[in-house]
Amino acid sequence: MQQRISYYQYPSMDKYDLHYLKLDLSAEPGSRFISGTAGWKARAKEPMDSFIMEFKNNMVLDSVYINGVKKTFQRGSDHVFIPLSPTVSAGSELDLTFYYQGTANSNGVFSGSQSSSGLTYTATLSESYQAREWFPAKQFLGDKIDSADIWITTTLPNKAGSNGLLVAQVPKPGNKMQYQWKTRYPMNYYLPHFSVGNYMEYLNYAKPAAIAPDSILIQNYISDNPTYFNSVKTNIDKTPPFIELYSEQFGLYPFHEEKYGHVHAGIGGGMEHQTMSTMNSFGSTLIAHELGHQWWGDQVTCASWNHIWLNEGFASYCEYLAIESLPSLFTTTAATYMNNVHNNVMSVNTGSVYVPDTDLYNEGRIFSGRLSYNKGSAIVHTLRFIMQDDNLFFQALRNFQQQYKDSVATATDFKQVVETTSGKNLDDYFNQWYYGEGFPTFNITYLMQGVDSIVLVVNQTTSSPAVTPFFKGLYELSITSTQGDTTVLINLEQNNQVFKIPYQKTPNGIVVDPNNWVINRTGTIVFGGVIPVRVNNWKAEGLTDCSFKLQWTAENQGTTENYIIEYRADSNQFVQVGEVLPVAGATASYQFTYQPNQSGTAYFRLLSVDRFGLRTYSPVISVEDPCRPQTAVNIRPNPAIDHAEILLNIPVAGNTQWRLVNSAGQVVY
Repeated sequence: MQQRISYYQYPSMDKYDLHYLKLDLSAEPGSRFISGTAGWKARAKEPMDSFIMEFKNNMVLDSVYINGVKKTFQRGSDHVFIPLSPTVSAGSELDLTFYYQGTANSNGVFSGSQSSSGLTYTATLSESYQAREWFPAKQFLGDKIDSADIWITTTLPNKAGSNGLLVAQVPKPGNKMQYQWKTRYPMNYYLPHFSVGNYMEYLNYAKPAAIAPDSILIQNYISDNPTYFNSVKTNIDKTPPFIELYSEQFGLYPFHEEKYGHVHAGIGGGMEHQTMSTMNSFGSTLIAHELGHQWWGDQVTCASWNHIWLNEGFASYCEYLAIESLPSLFTTTAATYMNNVHNNVMSVNTGSVYVPDTDLYNEGRIFSGRLSYNKGSAIVHTLRFIMQDDNLFFQALRNFQQQYKDSVATATDFKQVVETTSGKNLDDYFNQWYYGEGFPTFNITYLMQGVDSIVLVVNQTTSSPAVTPFFKGLYELSITSTQGDTTVLINLEQNNQVFKIPYQKTPNGIVVDPNNWVINRTGTIVFGGVIPVRVNNWKAEGLTDCSFKLQWTAENQGTTENYIIEYRADSNQFVQVGEVLPVAGATASYQFTYQPNQSGTAYFRLLSVDRFGLRTYSPVISVEDPCRPQTAVNIRPNPAIDHAEILLNIPVAGNTQWRLVNSAGQVVY
């Protein structure tokens, strides 16, 4: 069972907007004890008789000042309640300062040592609801602050990393140093941070084409251990080409006037703190992922945790884009990477990328590696395939970044931007892949029709049919052949849909989605043979020279090798009496003349044989021998009154019975 955090936000907290944060804190590596002040500038949106902020009860709050006046306050349910008297009117500016100290809980502040790197650290991590663990906060995603100053004092030779630019290092008594960081970009509540540790500084620079010849500072605080640094330097040095790549794909790095960088801390993974990601380690894909968040999550943030896809799905896809575009920097391939992503997604049959309301406080679900990260990444790849135009796809991403810059957005907002950019309707895509659950399994039967067409019958089952019974859309198929494989694109609109495709090779298989564009499995692939020739208008007639003329038309005869005419008399076995080779074309008319060496009723059938060995018989037809003598009766005179002459011509020896009947039907002889 996944753990749910106990959480409640007072709606009256939405009566004000926050626009500036100043943290002036003291912290030491290896300890979660924090002391200092948190200052906020706020603006009332409507009249307020109290000011409420979130702050964990275990932290000691010494005093609160508003506009320089010390205020009384109450605490409860991890909130701080400050009465306002008189009532504050809408539009009023409030300058708040909180003086506090305490040992923060370990789910918001991490501290410890790493034996492998020699690092001792203390670091904050606030996503998704942990800002309140270490400073008074308003954890509303829609309320981004405009700017922040974060001052951290720690004992030398330790360093402190944080958001924005390091504008000053101020010596303090007791062999301490205050690191003053300043950022002037909008930022969400969970992105302010600090890390303190025994760091060395390593600088690098990225040079995106959009700001050439200027560059972007990449400032890294890493464990002050030369052996460890040398082990990770190669990967850290991949950051500049990653920034340059994403600046082309999504638009210029959003915080280029300040910096990007990494600060080292044992937080179990990485965290995309704005302008300086906190890193437990320095794997290539982790570096790419956290950098990708600077666009997807930091510049544009999900408007609610329902839509964490806009953060984690796209940052995960940044890993794929880096491998695809810069393959020399990786030991894996893009194809292998995406195949592994698909396999992880399909390890469970259900689950949507969209986070339902019932799971909004379930952090295990919000940050599900299978759904929010891997499936989220995979369906971005599917969207790229639907676009069928990389220029259009990346233009849509840039348009979205520009339209929602420094703000928040939902998947619906993203959908509207992509639809406007591309002109495509994405209802099915979002209903199936984002809100829907599961994945399709394909079963395909393929048949040759003539020598120039292949017929595909495409069946689909789904892993979660009660939620998503069918996945419409574009799919890629590879028709394999010893003569070379052929890739075709189909638009699947219904189950068991039939596709006829021009094709002149001999197929030996079908590969579904050879380039891993879509999460799917392959069920059965069956060769149904060849659609047999269809013989029409099969007929025979006797001629005056005692021969028989046979006629027929044929359709779907592209693979037919020959037509064999078989004959038998009344009681004999069929024997081959002729062969006709097909003429060019899928449809043609034929005739064949045959003269048997015996008289009597003749029976004929037509056998068509194709190059795959398929033998198809026509119906049997019969025709009388045109030269066989016929029984004849002549009566003179006719009609007769009292006598008549009857002449009988009986061509076959033997007894013959006959009767003479009058016009009333009476037998008279």
